[in-house]
Amino acid sequence: MPRVRKATGVREHDLVARAKTLRESVDPLLPRLTADCPTDRFDRLRADLEEVREARDDEKRLERLTRWGDPMVRSYAGLLKFYLNPDTPNVESFPLPDGMVSFAPLARAPRETEVAVQQSDEPTRLLLGYVEWARRGFHFFATRRTLWCTGKSATPPPEFRAERVADLPYRLIEDPAKHLFLCVHLKEGEPRPFLEVGWPGANTAFRVCRKCAKSERHLLSTVSDGAAAPDPSSEFLIDAQWNVRCRGGEECVHAHLPELPKAIRKRYELGRLSDSQLLDAYADEIRPRIEGTRRPTYVAGGTCYGSDREAFLDALLASPIERKAVAAALEEVDGYFEVDEPSASRALERLWADHAEVIVSTIVPDPAEARRWINEGRGAPGRVVEILKRAQRSSEEQHVLDELPRYTRLAREAAWVDRIAREYRTHGATAAERALLQALPSEGKERGIGYGVLLALGRGNSHAWQFSHTEQEFGATLADRARSVLAAPADRYHAALDALLQSAGVADWGDQEPPSRPASS
Repeated sequence: MPRVRKATGVREHDLVARAKTLRESVDPLLPRLTADCPTDRFDRLRADLEEVREARDDEKRLERLTRWGDPMVRSYAGLLKFYLNPDTPNVESFPLPDGMVSFAPLARAPRETEVAVQQSDEPTRLLLGYVEWARRGFHFFATRRTLWCTGKSATPPPEFRAERVADLPYRLIEDPAKHLFLCVHLKEGEPRPFLEVGWPGANTAFRVCRKCAKSERHLLSTVSDGAAAPDPSSEFLIDAQWNVRCRGGEECVHAHLPELPKAIRKRYELGRLSDSQLLDAYADEIRPRIEGTRRPTYVAGGTCYGSDREAFLDALLASPIERKAVAAALEEVDGYFEVDEPSASRALERLWADHAEVIVSTIVPDPAEARRWINEGRGAPGRVVEILKRAQRSSEEQHVLDELPRYTRLAREAAWVDRIAREYRTHGATAAERALLQALPSEGKERGIGYGVLLALGRGNSHAWQFSHTEQEFGATLADRARSVLAAPADRYHAALDALLQSAGVADWGDQEPPSRPASS
């Protein structure tokens, strides 16, 4: 139902001004014709409009002309009659895709032709007067300055195409060789789902991937704005592609995906779905079919590796620890598995919720320790890789310590050296240096031994000022023995430690625990 109100003074003045212009010429009411457009129907319309213009000062005749003939002619007669007697008219409005449009009902004519005549200086409004012509086979294109008619030809004027491209709601890059405009991700060849609006008349198409598509934008509306054709659905073609780079062969689920359903396409054409909503609706149709496959199918970053798990793992560019963890978890996964980016961290994040125990057990054999890391990961699923690396380091450090001998009684000097040596083997030279200096006593044999260990670490010169001349001389005699303690294999560690301590004058320095026996089978 149109809304009705009284015209303001400005509206009345505008109508008078436009009527005055049209009293001089009917040209503003007629489209510009291209060479492909037949002229006979437009010639007849021009003649009918000229007949009205000739009666521009005859109010009674104009009144009769408002009731008969072509709708454009009736609306034109109504406006010229209003010019002769500009009483304040009612104003009605009705919605268009770009907002509400107002007009004064001045003739017995459709509201569209009333708007077209009264706002003929705007090509998109003038186009409304020719919608019925378009339905009967003509093509119209409204630029900012001109309404064009190309007749039966769907090829738009260059001016119109240029305006549509300039007004695109996305930054698209033209690929002239393929007659395509592409978003940056598709231009780079990334396999992402995309929306395509094809424009056969202009021999081009526009593609936007799901990452670029927005919920407040409608690519079809932008491309088709200002165009009227017999069958808009055939003039602007809507499609969506899952766009997976499939290496799984004919048996893969991706080889038999359905096309964009007609119902989704229709909702988009009617403006009930945005660009992103169309792609999401298509995904909702596709995903149950894909994820329901029982055939092992691995996808990373839009590339399908079929059932080739090793190729999938290669694509993740995983470290050895990550690859081992992902591979173990995938043993528990049936059918389809996908990550949106080809990275091990993304795969582990997806697998963590259901397969945390399997993932951690590949790194931490001790059940209690594994449970501690799993619990930490529960609260930080986005940091799975970091947690795994820490767990691996902890496990490796514990393995190093487990291989070294254990002692039940150690002299003060022996305990001090053993602690520094173990720190070196688990955390490196810098950590050992720091631990040594933090625990260095103010007196005693540990100081001379400590200087020898610093020489073995290559840090002696940096800290010589902290030691007396006697301590430095004593430590220099122990440096080679200290190097052996730091570098000796685990099975020779006790002997190396004994040699250092004996050289330092610490004879009865401790007792070694007997090695634990493996459990009997």
